[in-house]
Amino acid sequence: MKLSLPGLCLAACCALPAWAQAPHRPALASVPVAEPDAEVVVVNGILPAELDSLPGSGLVIDRDRLEAMNPLTAKEALRLAPGVSVIEEDALGLKLNVSVRGLNPRRSSRTLLMEDGVPIQPAPYADPSAHYYPPLDRVARIEVRHGSGQIPYGPQSVGGMINFVTHAAPRERMAHLRIEGGERGFGSAHLALGDGDAVFGAGLFLTAKSVDGIRDGHDSEVTEAVLRTRLDLEATQALDLKLGQYSETTGLTEGGLDQARFDKSPYYNPFANDQFELHRTSALLTHAWVPQSDLRVSTQLYSSNLYRASYRQADTSVDAMIANPATGCVGASRTNYEAFAPLCGNKMRPRQFKFWGVESRMLWDTQLLGDDVLLEAGARAHFEDTDRKRFNGLTPSAREDSPGTVLRDHNRISTNAYSGFVSATWSHGDLSVVPGLRIEQVEMINHSIVANFLPTGITRRREETTLLPGLGAVWSPTESLTVFAGIHRGFAPPRPDRDFDPTAPAASAKPETSIETEIGIRLRPTAESRFEITLFEMRLEDLIVDAPPVNGRSGGFINAGEALHQGIEASGEWTIGPLTLHGAYSYLGTARFESDVDLGARGVRGNRIPYAPKHMADAALRIALADGVDVEIGVNYLGEQFANASNTRTPSPDGLSGLIPARTLWRASLNVDLSAGKSRLFGRIENLTDEAYISSRVDGLFAGNPRLASIGLAASF
Repeated sequence: MKLSLPGLCLAACCALPAWAQAPHRPALASVPVAEPDAEVVVVNGILPAELDSLPGSGLVIDRDRLEAMNPLTAKEALRLAPGVSVIEEDALGLKLNVSVRGLNPRRSSRTLLMEDGVPIQPAPYADPSAHYYPPLDRVARIEVRHGSGQIPYGPQSVGGMINFVTHAAPRERMAHLRIEGGERGFGSAHLALGDGDAVFGAGLFLTAKSVDGIRDGHDSEVTEAVLRTRLDLEATQALDLKLGQYSETTGLTEGGLDQARFDKSPYYNPFANDQFELHRTSALLTHAWVPQSDLRVSTQLYSSNLYRASYRQADTSVDAMIANPATGCVGASRTNYEAFAPLCGNKMRPRQFKFWGVESRMLWDTQLLGDDVLLEAGARAHFEDTDRKRFNGLTPSAREDSPGTVLRDHNRISTNAYSGFVSATWSHGDLSVVPGLRIEQVEMINHSIVANFLPTGITRRREETTLLPGLGAVWSPTESLTVFAGIHRGFAPPRPDRDFDPTAPAASAKPETSIETEIGIRLRPTAESRFEITLFEMRLEDLIVDAPPVNGRSGGFINAGEALHQGIEASGEWTIGPLTLHGAYSYLGTARFESDVDLGARGVRGNRIPYAPKHMADAALRIALADGVDVEIGVNYLGEQFANASNTRTPSPDGLSGLIPARTLWRASLNVDLSAGKSRLFGRIENLTDEAYISSRVDGLFAGNPRLASIGLAASF
C-alpha cells in the first residue's frame, strides 16, 4: 500500500502510544517560566528550553555559536539553519529575503519574522515585506521553528518562524563595548550600559553601522537605540519594558543590470539617485505572572510605527515616467530607465505602517486520568493602519514636494485581526501527543483615494475566518533518541494592496493555505553531539494568482494556484577534543507547480518553483588552537535556481530570466580571549575567495556580496 508523507505522519501520531514506557515531561518557552520559590523570568522565545519536547523541527543558534562564527549579518547566521536560503540584496542584509523550504524569498513575506516573540514585519497581516531585523550585537539567540508546534504563532504560518531573542535588562552593573572595522568602508560600534539588582534593572543598547554597498553608490548607514527595563513587582510578577528607535539610509536601487552591463561589471549601478529611507519606533511591555508553580501567564502589549520611502528610477512595469522635454526625457526614453537615468524622473513610494496589539498566553501544568497534561492557550487582538502613496517626479532627484511631482496612487488600508489558540501536550509514558487549534479572524479594508493619477474614493472590504488545526507527537524511548511527527494547516493572509484592488474587477482573494507534514528524529549520542533529520512536505493550496482579464482590463487576483514541496533536512554538531564540526544539509527534491496558473505565466504545471534550489549545505570546522584562541573555517553551498516560472535556462539580454548558477562561499573567523572573558579580539572574512556570483534576477541581474574582511574588539567593564 502506498502511503503519502501526510498519511505517514498522521499514522505516527496515532500509533506511537503503543510504545510508551517511561515518563516524559515537556518544557515550553512561550510564556514565563519559574521554579517554586524562584524569581519570575520573562521568556520571549518560541522554542522550548529542550528541543526534545518539540513536535516538529527546530534550531537554536545561540550566542556562543554567533560569537564563534562572527556573522556579518543575519543572512550569514540563518544559513546555518537547514532549509533556509537568503537572497542577497544589500551589504548589511537589511532587506532580508528569506526562503524556507523553497517558498518565495521576496522580502521574507511567507516567513514570520519576530523579535522577542512579536512580529516585526511592517504590517504582519497586510504587508509582511521584511525591512527590519534587530542588529545581531544585541541578539542573544536566533530560533527557527517548523512543524505542528507552531500553532501558537501567526500570522504567516506557511514558511515557519524565525525569532530574534534579544538581551534582557541587566540584574547587575554592565558595560559592554564592541567595535569593528574592515574592507569596503565597513564600520560598526555597539555600546551596552546598564545596572540592576533583584528588583529593578535598566539597560541602554546603542548601535551604529555603515558599509559601502555591493554595487557602486549602494552604501548603507544604520543607527539604533533601545532602552530595556525590568521590574519585579513581587515574588510572582514581573514587568519588562522595551523601547526602540531604528533608522536606515541606503543608496538602494531595485533596478538590476542587463546581461551586457553585468558582464562588464557585476557591481555597476546606473541609478546613482536611487535611495531608501526607513525609520521605526517600537514598544513592548510584557507582564509575567506565576500565581502558582503549575500556572504561568504572560501578557504583551506591543506597537510599531514604521515609515519607509524608496526613490527609484528602475521598474520593469510598463508604467512610463512623466515626459520632461527640458531634459530630453521624451518618447521611448521614458521606458528605458537605465539608458536615460540622468534625464528621466523617478518614482517615489513613501509608506507609513502602524500596528499595535495585545496578546495573553497561559500555560497550565496539570494531570488528567493519571497523565501529565501541559495546556497552553492564548488570544490576541491586533490592529494595523497603512498609508501607501506613489508619486512620479520629473527629475532623478525629485521628491514628493518637488515642482512637477504628481501623485499617482494613494491607498489607506486598515486591518483588524483577532486570533486565539489552544494546544495540549498530553504525556503518557515516554510519549507526548500534541493536538492544537488556531483560529484567525481577519477584516481588511482597502480605501483607494487616487489610482493612476485620478481621484477614486472606492472602498473594498474583506473578512475571513480560518481554522488552523494541528496534531503532533513526540516519542522519547531513551535520553538520546527522540522521534517526532506532525501535521498542520498553514495560513498566509492576502495582501490588500495587491490581492483586492478596489479599482479592479470584483475578484477578492482569500488567504493562501497549506497542509504541512513532518516526521523526523533527534539524536544526542553524547553530551557533545546532536543531530536532527526531518522529512517534510508542504501542499500549498489557494495560491493567489492573476485572474483572467475582464473587458480588456486586469481581472485582479484569484485563488487558483497549487504547489508541492517535498524534501529532507539534516543538521548536527559534533565535538571531539579541540574540534567541533557543525553541518546542515537540505535536499528539496520536489518544488513544483501543481496548477497551470502562475503570476505572469501560463502552462507552468510541473515546472520547478523559482528560487527553490534543490541542494543547500553549510559546514564549519572550529578548532581550539590554545586556551582562549580558536579559529573557524566554514563553507556555504547554494544550488542552481530558476528565476521564473517558465524555468528558462538561457539568459535573456535584459537579465530578467535565465538560470542562476550554483555558488560556493567560503568564510573564516578568529577569536582571541584577551583577559579571562573580559575582552575578546575577533576577526572574520566573508566570501573568502571573493567569488563573483549572481544573487537574483528580480528586476534584472544582481550580484552577491563580494569579500569583506574585518577585525574588532569586544570588551566588558
